[in-house]
Amino acid sequence: MWAVVLLALAVRLPGLDRPLLGYFSTKNVTYAMIARNWVEGRTSLWRPAMDCLVGGERGLHLLEFPVSAYLSGAAWRVCGGSLDAWGRFTSAAFSAGAVALMFSLVRRWHGQAAAYGASLTLTLSPAAIIFGQSFMLEASLVFFTVASLWALDRWLTSGRKGWLLTAAASFSLLLLTKIYMLVLALPLAAFVWHALRVQGGLGARRVWLEFALAGTAAVLPAFAWYLDAWHVAAPEAATSARVFYSIRRSATVHHWPHPLLVSPDFYKRMLDDLSGSMFTPIGFALALIGMWGKAWRRHAGWLAASALLVAALPAKFYDLPYYELALLPAGCVMAGLGWKAVYERMQPSRLGMAALLGVVIAFSLRHAAKPAFTTPAEDREVLTAAAALRAFAAAGEPVATLHGASTDVLYYSGHPGWAFSINDRRLTEKLQAVRRQGARWLAVADLPSANASPVAREALAPLRLVREGRDFRIYELAPRTVKASRKTASVLLNSPRRHGEHGVEEKQFRK
Repeated sequence: MWAVVLLALAVRLPGLDRPLLGYFSTKNVTYAMIARNWVEGRTSLWRPAMDCLVGGERGLHLLEFPVSAYLSGAAWRVCGGSLDAWGRFTSAAFSAGAVALMFSLVRRWHGQAAAYGASLTLTLSPAAIIFGQSFMLEASLVFFTVASLWALDRWLTSGRKGWLLTAAASFSLLLLTKIYMLVLALPLAAFVWHALRVQGGLGARRVWLEFALAGTAAVLPAFAWYLDAWHVAAPEAATSARVFYSIRRSATVHHWPHPLLVSPDFYKRMLDDLSGSMFTPIGFALALIGMWGKAWRRHAGWLAASALLVAALPAKFYDLPYYELALLPAGCVMAGLGWKAVYERMQPSRLGMAALLGVVIAFSLRHAAKPAFTTPAEDREVLTAAAALRAFAAAGEPVATLHGASTDVLYYSGHPGWAFSINDRRLTEKLQAVRRQGARWLAVADLPSANASPVAREALAPLRLVREGRDFRIYELAPRTVKASRKTASVLLNSPRRHGEHGVEEKQFRK
């Protein structure tokens, strides 16, 4: 097992000290902002907030309770160093922990060969590598999923209450991290039913009662937080003016049944992702083989929960590839069953298994190496641009930034403010609005993209250039002759486009 865990760390730790730039940078720096604002006392633990200003204050991020981001922040506060590196290390630790628990759990269920197949599939999943070293929540989601099932299995086989409490705690942290993982209640209940059927009906009523009580206790913290988040973001609430992202606004734009459910392109993309960046072709083939025998029926509830999740949130799975990590643990178990069938039938030599492992690693790195370990050329001057912006802006002064559709320049500037998109048709108006709200400086990174955008060229042309570098510029937001009320400015800066879920740059990952 430990060899697999070490391999998982080996393919995730390179570049741990790399800045949060490149693929999924907006998502990464969002959680870094939240952790930094909490550690430095600008926001409470209960109300995560970004550096993006809304209603004159740092905007609330109420999509989820970012457990792993707070853990990274706590480690940074205690140990010092780089917050970016702690965020990446936390994800790598969660990812390696999930691999260890996957091996232990599948070995108990299906034996040694299946355990190696499942844990190696999780270790070398390109998506698991990418998000297993990012400052994001997805690695912790996989860990809490596997930990909930692992601890439940321990309780069912030993009867010790401590394992049930561990399962409840893991499930509670999972729900706080992503409320849609409530679907895991279905396989958890299915595994209890399976264990009672195998072991006999003695004490079944007591087992179900303890399971129900633990499950209720696990749900309550998430219920309290999401209920509060729902009320805070209510249009009639005074606090709604501070909300940047919220689960309430996200829910209003994702109606069901979604048209994607009857779109062939949706299923084609899911198939491409599952057989490519999620499992690699070999892992996907092993998962299909695992579905051939009878052992998979034990996990029918888990597979049904995965299908239910896709059916409930098709647009999320279509646009945002990191959502598919919720499907990864169940798929890895199927791949483990497939490898067990292949191994028992073919009895491959060690040389043959080593060759197969090499092919899987090659497939994995083909998908993972670039997004996980490289910084695109258009992002390499972000740190320089942020440093230049700090030289002009006074401490705590709000600033404006323009770098694609990302908030990375704003994060590295260390200032509150606004991050705009180069293709926002109302960019000129919005820059005027933030000027009236106190912003004096605008930092622009990735000049080729800004120069290629007619919207950006029009908005930047009247501004005074105060500094220019190889791939960035700093402008002074000079007063303009066009007048607008503060109410108009507020409407501009809080338009519905700002409340999406990091969809622009993430879509580029699929290209």
